[in-house]
Amino acid sequence: MENNGYLVVASRKSSFYSLAINLIESIKDYNPDANCCLVAEERFIDTRADCADHIIHCDDHVRAKLYGMTKTPYDKTMYIDADCEVVHEDIAKCFDELKDFDVMFTHLSDDRKYIFREVYFPAGRLELCGGVCLYDYSKQIVKDFLQDWWDLHQKQVAGEWWPTKEFKDWRVASTEDKPNWDDEQYPRTLSRWDQFSLWWLTKKDPKYCDEALKVGIFEDDIRWNWYTSYDPNRNQAKSPVVIEHYSNMAPKNDDLYAVNYD
Repeated sequence: MENNGYLVVASRKSSFYSLAINLIESIKDYNPDANCCLVAEERFIDTRADCADHIIHCDDHVRAKLYGMTKTPYDKTMYIDADCEVVHEDIAKCFDELKDFDVMFTHLSDDRKYIFREVYFPAGRLELCGGVCLYDYSKQIVKDFLQDWWDLHQKQVAGEWWPTKEFKDWRVASTEDKPNWDDEQYPRTLSRWDQFSLWWLTKKDPKYCDEALKVGIFEDDIRWNWYTSYDPNRNQAKSPVVIEHYSNMAPKNDDLYAVNYD
């Protein structure tokens, strides 16, 4: 494996492919020596993909990003949602942020609640945003975690798994458990979010919770995932923004919910 690289995924819509190409080009604008991997449906690939150093094919799953993250050709990998753009040269320094952590995310923090939807639920709250993820794929626990995130989310969106009223390992769960699914503590609307499967693994799965997997939040994290619907009067990065994220659709009212539509 090459040491460091960036990974971008495009599935389902050709518009995401165009956005992915724009993102890779913006990475190389600010970091010309960057290694970039494009994961996309084969039907989208055209000459524009020449900007990528590696190309991997995926299917049209709504969260093919999770599949793509398990296929990185790099050790330390910076995954970035396709609907982002790099706007600062510090993108070349992102791998220094990993330090002793296994994986790093940005935060769904309360001070940004006015653009969030469905973060809070009776059993807890979502904390980690999956739009940007920095990880060390040379570690076996990270490989296992990313594969489990992909596997669990597939079960989740397919209606094959949901938390039960008494804890049961999702790896042995089946649709026969449906009568015992806990829709009160875990509203089923959460099933569409990859952040929920991420929450479950890092908070409930014995293999990863209790610091078995070292999960970190970027320092000054807002600069690494600046949603363009943030209000600069409410939220300010301490240093220049590195990644602008265009996917956010802010609610009209000041509620406690997260929007993270792909």
